[in-house]
Amino acid sequence: MTATPPYYREETLKVFFKYIKSGESFYIIGAPSAGKTRLMDFILGDDPDALRDGHETDRDWVKKKYLGEEVAAKTWLVRVDMNRMGHETDWGFQFYELLLHTVLLACNKLKATEKTEALKQELATLDVKVIQSKDPLMAHRLFEMAMNQICHSHNIQICFLFDEFDESYQTMPREVFAQLRAVRDANKYRLSYTLFLRNLPEKLRDPLDNESFYELISRNLLGLGPYSVQDTYHIIGQLEERREHELGLDKRKWLCESSGGHPGLTQALFVLLKDHSQAIAHLQDLDWFARQDLVHEEFRKLMAGLPKEEQAGLREIARGNSSAMSPETGRLLLAKGLVRPDGGRMVLFTPLFECWLLQ
Repeated sequence: MTATPPYYREETLKVFFKYIKSGESFYIIGAPSAGKTRLMDFILGDDPDALRDGHETDRDWVKKKYLGEEVAAKTWLVRVDMNRMGHETDWGFQFYELLLHTVLLACNKLKATEKTEALKQELATLDVKVIQSKDPLMAHRLFEMAMNQICHSHNIQICFLFDEFDESYQTMPREVFAQLRAVRDANKYRLSYTLFLRNLPEKLRDPLDNESFYELISRNLLGLGPYSVQDTYHIIGQLEERREHELGLDKRKWLCESSGGHPGLTQALFVLLKDHSQAIAHLQDLDWFARQDLVHEEFRKLMAGLPKEEQAGLREIARGNSSAMSPETGRLLLAKGLVRPDGGRMVLFTPLFECWLLQ
């Protein structure tokens, strides 16, 4: 299986690592099924295709590509999976223990040296103390201590990557946001936060309720839209190899254009071209494809994961009436790559989506 190529999501990752290098906090907005998990895997060197084939890879090669070897060696990207929080959420204890434990996991993946082994031991000892204490204040204080130790004593720059963070952004107590801001301020430009969201933070929560933290991220929006043409052709090539079915140049081009680079839609259309006897005869009839169950399900999931005002905005654009939606909604849809400017007007990312909406 072909591993993910070096140019994967290049237009996004250039900006991503620019923020990382400068120590700025930011947020990433993406539509449902936009490939956020795959992007996270790629950034952290957990390429599922390479792992599936048993290939040994340098987990830091993406960091090295965008930051250079010297900076990459002193930069930690720590993935925080909020699903690992307990069912009964205790933000004071469980959240800081989770952060401390994920830092330890990130450290465990580093190449073993005398310094990293000593740091692993320090972090493991702190994590055990937190777990044994079950004390929220101790969890917070030991997390602060660990961050100061990593950033100042070891001269490491660290960025926490919070995946699927919409619900947590809404429910996290305001004092925890204030504490995160304080930890960042104590380690300015050496500690930052990246939030993966589906909605604008100001729509998830009143900015006045977590004002100091909101200030950190509010000016730094990074959109995650469908794949580029280059990435889409690579994904099609992977599907051909995996399904042992070669499309040919014309059908590859049609699939790239008709899917608009949306990962789920690309797979659905590929399956139709491979398995549906009538698909090839209907290549010029997008209405036919819009009626097929596989395509319908991809668009249904896409719409279901969007706020109602964005759904309404997409329907207005399909009708040629983009002026009916608010500028804020337009900004979100642009960031998610679901619409694009075309000759002074807004159009959907693929004509197939327009056919489905009008049906």
